[in-house]
Amino acid sequence: MRIGKFNLDEILSSSWALWTISIITSVVMWVYVTGLEERQLITRKFSAPLEYRGLDAQAMLRGRLSEVDIEIRGTEDVITRLDYNSINAFVDARNLIPGKKYTVNVIVETPPEITLLSCFPSQAVLDIVRQVTRLMNVETVLPQNIPEGQYIEGVEIIPREVGVRGAEDDVLKVGSVRITPTIEELQEGRELLMAVKFSQSEPFEGSVTIEPAQVRFRGTLARGLPKKRVPVNVRLTGKLDSDYEVRSITTDPSEIQIEGNIEDLAKIEAVDTEVIDVSLMAEDKIIVAPLRAPEVEGVSFVNASSVKVSVQLSETRAEKMLTNIPVEIRGSEDNQKWICNPPNVSVTIEGRPSLIEKLSTENIEIKTFVDMSNIFMAPITLPVKAEIVSDDSFRVTRVEPQNVTVNSL
Repeated sequence: MRIGKFNLDEILSSSWALWTISIITSVVMWVYVTGLEERQLITRKFSAPLEYRGLDAQAMLRGRLSEVDIEIRGTEDVITRLDYNSINAFVDARNLIPGKKYTVNVIVETPPEITLLSCFPSQAVLDIVRQVTRLMNVETVLPQNIPEGQYIEGVEIIPREVGVRGAEDDVLKVGSVRITPTIEELQEGRELLMAVKFSQSEPFEGSVTIEPAQVRFRGTLARGLPKKRVPVNVRLTGKLDSDYEVRSITTDPSEIQIEGNIEDLAKIEAVDTEVIDVSLMAEDKIIVAPLRAPEVEGVSFVNASSVKVSVQLSETRAEKMLTNIPVEIRGSEDNQKWICNPPNVSVTIEGRPSLIEKLSTENIEIKTFVDMSNIFMAPITLPVKAEIVSDDSFRVTRVEPQNVTVNSL
């Protein structure tokens, strides 16, 4: 086919025409494929929680960063099927010491077909502080509008102690933990589940929690004077014989109920018995002891004027060392002669102080010896044994030296 002076068949069949066509085709295909891929890749932005891995159990973070913003890229089908829980953002807090601040990189873990484009912020500041738990008694703050002639009876708080948990310096700012029942709640006379609150000396820098956050409270309004149970304090006088000491003192009952105005009752922490003389005691005794009247005017006992006091004694022990006790040879053949080095030892005796004080080698028969039974070679080192022959009131506690060397003469 000819067009003017040109032969179209010759042009199309020439080598340079074929080369040009192939280049154009490749470019068109590359543009098409690249454009297709660009259309398939999409990006997503989302917020992910920030984990703190390896943080010591006794440490906590003050002002912690809770989440980061993440941007990712992937093909449309991958992004559509993506489980965002498979993307984790964390910082490595291993071996970081409380009491210091650290700046650490945020690490993002993604599935292999996902590309991470950005993470903001890329670093986190870790202010690590020591975490403590402080046990505190729960106080009851009574309402001011309790009717005259009534008082709170049978107050019970379960549990009595709660744990205040937080940074060490914040926990020290807690002055008290308390519950505040209202007069209406007390008049109902039923068990209450009450939130525990704390008072603090100054604002906290971090979070402070109470565990448990609620306690059970029981208390009812009763008519009459307010009452209070206080422990009994036993007053003793005199000095026991040196052979005895007081092992324990108990009272029955261990607490006494008193009554009076609330302000006066708060001044009394315990009540005393009259003085009991123990100087002549040599055995356990039970004594009925009168109670001393409370020192605060207007406070009196409720149906009690004395308690039973049980005084239990135990023997005391003392020690004394006796020296230059000769060591005997036992168990040897009659024709064998032996000698000990050293030939004498010291023996420590234990017994009642009154007997130990008078103890000497003249009034006690004590033997020390080594056993040479079935021993035919010398020299040999053997343990020294001791026995008290004359009195079973004593006991040997030590022999010094513990061993002696036996040699033949």
